[in-house]
Amino acid sequence: MMRKLLLFVAAALVFFSCTPKNPLGPQTPEEPIDTTEHQTVPIDSTQTNPPERDWSWVEGYPVGVSVVPFTENFTDGNKCSGFVATIDFAENPNLRFTCRKTSKKKGPSKFFSDTEAADGVPCLATNGGYFAGSTSVSLVAHKGEFTIKAFRAFNWPGDENPTYTIYPVRSALGQMKDGSFEIQWTYCTDIAYKTHTVFPSWLDNNEKTETFMPEPPGADYCEGTWSWEPVEAMGGGPRLVKEGVDISTDAYWGECLNAGGTQAFARAPRTAAGITEDGKLILLVCDGRGSGGSKGYTLAELASKMISLGCKDAMNFDGGGSSCIVGKDGAILNNPSDGSERVVTSAIVITELPH
Repeated sequence: MMRKLLLFVAAALVFFSCTPKNPLGPQTPEEPIDTTEHQTVPIDSTQTNPPERDWSWVEGYPVGVSVVPFTENFTDGNKCSGFVATIDFAENPNLRFTCRKTSKKKGPSKFFSDTEAADGVPCLATNGGYFAGSTSVSLVAHKGEFTIKAFRAFNWPGDENPTYTIYPVRSALGQMKDGSFEIQWTYCTDIAYKTHTVFPSWLDNNEKTETFMPEPPGADYCEGTWSWEPVEAMGGGPRLVKEGVDISTDAYWGECLNAGGTQAFARAPRTAAGITEDGKLILLVCDGRGSGGSKGYTLAELASKMISLGCKDAMNFDGGGSSCIVGKDGAILNNPSDGSERVVTSAIVITELPH
């Protein structure tokens, strides 16, 4: 009897030791064992890497650059026509914004063709800041250095029989180290080091009322100032748009551009630059004085146009016969009012580096 009992116990032990254990814990018949986490997904041999972006130029322009003609008809029967260039540096990180100066004046098309290989292949160029004779009176910065400082003092209203010496604080467009663009009011507060200080406005100048600062502003003239350090920059004026609002008329008087012949209230050829909310750069050139049938824009009309293009900030550059845009294959796109491009001292050039 004892022997049979021992045999029964031994058989039972063998049975339970050979029964597989459930690694997922106890399961009820209503809960089937989930073994999906223990399964491996088979590799799909048909999957391939996504194709690389095609960076080929289309109709003469690289990815991220578009140049579009426009015509705006006025209620008085006149019109303004020109070109709008949109440059998206986020879409194409190899695009470059460069601001160039020259000691011997030349047209924007020559700035285009003279672009050095190290700066990339040029696709667009426009005229930039103001000049007098062969001297730029507007700042230019290139590769982190001010190659031209902003002119610090002017005889007002002109060199013949001046009434005042004025120290205008004028606007400039700059690309910063992080690639973003900004428009600031600046003044060269240190001649030796070409230090340019940012100010919150055009300060105490008002050409309309003939009230001007008696001396040049220092870096500590008022609160909210700092040393400006753009990688590339081009001066001009006046500022047209600030935070989406047209300030062109007030800035025109404050930046003291009436005596210089900018003519805010007459329609004329213009060159402008703007920054959109999403960081795109807008360059606009319009014809005027009847060239190509176009009358041009007043500064207020130009500001309105830049706002309609989505610009939160915008500024004006030299206009008149200087207004010129060079595009596909280095060709002049607009109809400069002089009959041909005017030679200038500075220009903006857009290039693309190799991918």
